[in-house]
Amino acid sequence: MVEGLDSLPLTVGALVGGCMTAVGLSAIVGFQVFLYFQLFTQDTLLYKCLVAWIWIIDTGHTFAICTMIWQYAVVNYNNPAKLLEIVSAYPVHIIMTVIATLNANAFYTWRLHKMSKSNWWLTGPLCLLCLARTILGLFVATEMLRSNTRTWEHIHAHFEIGEVTSWTISATTDIVISLARYYYLRDLKQGYMPTQEMVDAVVIFTVNDGLLTCAIVITLVTCFFSMKKNFVWIALFMTLAKLFSNSILTTLNLRNWYRHRHRPMGILLTRHIATRDTVHSHKSTQFSTHDDIRHIPATVEVFVDKEVEYAVGRYN
Repeated sequence: MVEGLDSLPLTVGALVGGCMTAVGLSAIVGFQVFLYFQLFTQDTLLYKCLVAWIWIIDTGHTFAICTMIWQYAVVNYNNPAKLLEIVSAYPVHIIMTVIATLNANAFYTWRLHKMSKSNWWLTGPLCLLCLARTILGLFVATEMLRSNTRTWEHIHAHFEIGEVTSWTISATTDIVISLARYYYLRDLKQGYMPTQEMVDAVVIFTVNDGLLTCAIVITLVTCFFSMKKNFVWIALFMTLAKLFSNSILTTLNLRNWYRHRHRPMGILLTRHIATRDTVHSHKSTQFSTHDDIRHIPATVEVFVDKEVEYAVGRYN
């Protein structure tokens, strides 16, 4: 193996594993995009453009990481020393990850702004955190593209502070957003019982989603410092953009989850209708003095399609 790097499984193997995981998550993004356009045909143009934009960024990110693996594992298969260098697809991957992160953070900050009745004391700092994360990420990626010395050693020497700071800001933003969403979603857990069940599911997803991305970032930073001679941290980094994209799409599609979870409620209404039979004489047309009364049940089925949307009313 190349001097200065760990064994093949922890370098090329980690890159391939991270890429395969990211591509699998990208497939889920594609499915969620398809599901959204099938279920929410009446959504506003803003939401539709957001979903389309998420898919475009996700596709660009997938293309960047696959190109990176192609350059390392195929084009330079007989040139292991190439693993010491940074291919141009890696900074592009950073840019796509920064945009995907901004998409998620801005989306949730906007929703929190509406849920909190324009509480700038909450959303203002969140906007600053999003802006700082974006600027740092774009700065690091741009400097990598402009640098004449593209080696991993050069990254740890010159871009370590910038990358770690941006990751730390990202984790902090995730935690604050998750806690704030949980706080404001508690107000919806009053009244109609099925609505409470749906909000419970949304709350669970909100907390778990924030904890997942935060845990990935913390693990990423830990590996970045403790495993500098392999690419495990890059493998983790590859999945971040996919998690953020799936997070937004799941939040949007979850509005329709409860609607199709249960079948419509059927209410059976039954009443009896009396019909009078008449007997006609073969000689003259007369009503019979004897009435034959039969009771025929008439059934009317009334179906109520209950439609519940996440963040209803004043929260939308």
